[in-house]
Amino acid sequence: MSNRRGPATTITTSTSRWRIGGAEPANLSECHEALVNYVEAMAPGCRDASQANKEFNTRDGKPVRGWTVRTSQNIFGGNGWQWNIPGAAWYALHIWEHYAFTGDRKYLEKQAYPLMKEICHFWEDHLKELGAGGEGFKTNGKDPSEEEKKDLADVKAGTLVAPNGWSPEHGPREDGVMHDQQLIAELFSNTIKAARILGKDAAWAKSLEGKLKRLAGNKIGKEGNLQEWMIDRIPKTDHRHTSHLFAVFPGNQISKLKTPKLAEAARLSLEWRGTTGDSRRSWTWPWRTALWARLGEGDKAHEMVQGLLKFNTLPNMLTTHPPMQMDGNFGIVGGICEMLVQSHAGGLDIMPSPVEAWPEGSVKGLKARGNVTVDFSWKDGKVSNVKLYSAQPKVLPVRVNGKMTRMKTLPLKSEAESSQPAAR
Repeated sequence: MSNRRGPATTITTSTSRWRIGGAEPANLSECHEALVNYVEAMAPGCRDASQANKEFNTRDGKPVRGWTVRTSQNIFGGNGWQWNIPGAAWYALHIWEHYAFTGDRKYLEKQAYPLMKEICHFWEDHLKELGAGGEGFKTNGKDPSEEEKKDLADVKAGTLVAPNGWSPEHGPREDGVMHDQQLIAELFSNTIKAARILGKDAAWAKSLEGKLKRLAGNKIGKEGNLQEWMIDRIPKTDHRHTSHLFAVFPGNQISKLKTPKLAEAARLSLEWRGTTGDSRRSWTWPWRTALWARLGEGDKAHEMVQGLLKFNTLPNMLTTHPPMQMDGNFGIVGGICEMLVQSHAGGLDIMPSPVEAWPEGSVKGLKARGNVTVDFSWKDGKVSNVKLYSAQPKVLPVRVNGKMTRMKTLPLKSEAESSQPAAR
């Protein structure tokens, strides 16, 4: 039987197939290639559907360039259910991450960059420009109230926003939803990097950088939370989604090292959402595992791992939504990898989120960005025996036991050596 609907382009695809699924950090890049090939295969159908949608037309009435996706689709060009307008930008992040982990320049040039560039074209045409004080801003299709306008007073003329967005799966349909803004920022930033690595489209990349700087960015609300919308609502809710924390994970814009104030605001927002949100579903645990790991709270991350096993794992080890849902099985691998090694904020961070329940252990063969393989062990919360391997010699900044050092990589081990089980 054929699946005419196809997979969803939401967090469920990302936990199952993408980096949240652990393919790259678990050193299983070949498993990631299927997703990239899938995106490439369904792009022509999505392009046709996007350009046929008059709601996406440019201000002068022309069809939008590039493409985006509906919430469900398949490789035969089928697009069902409602538009998931930022969905293609999420695809683009993980297309880029496959390059970031492997360093495969041929892949970047022939497959990744053309897809990323075309998705950028969609957003170049689709972004909305606000006036000073947020003039032109709409919420649920209407002008904001006088009280809401106060939260837009500092908006500069020329600020760019995703129009009529939604913070899955709650709140108003509104301009400048942070979930969308974060996705577009990741897309533009990574595509600029790709263009410069390849030495292509210098003038266009510079123009895209200008648009990146004009995007409405992350803000801290009056109660110290990371704002989910440009209007400072206080969503103290147990909602299962953590959409505005995309910039923490799987995005890279917010980190404890580079943006500590935003990271603290994100931590408060995550705390407000509760342990699992309003329902226990297999995909919520892995995302929150990775979020807590990125925020340096290993014991909270471990609590999420335990929650998945206790509440959403069947005796046969398949995870549930319910009913059965593979998101948890694939996704938790990525969450645990984030607890052990991080490489998103510059350099490597070895066991950045120590876990009291893991007093000792060892890992072999994890992967960091830059195509670096990582082995290490730990005991009583202290990391030791760190070994880094790469195809070409490198000297890398590495954080071990909270202190920065520089380490030289070793030659990659043979396949036979790599297959040896880790010491316990």
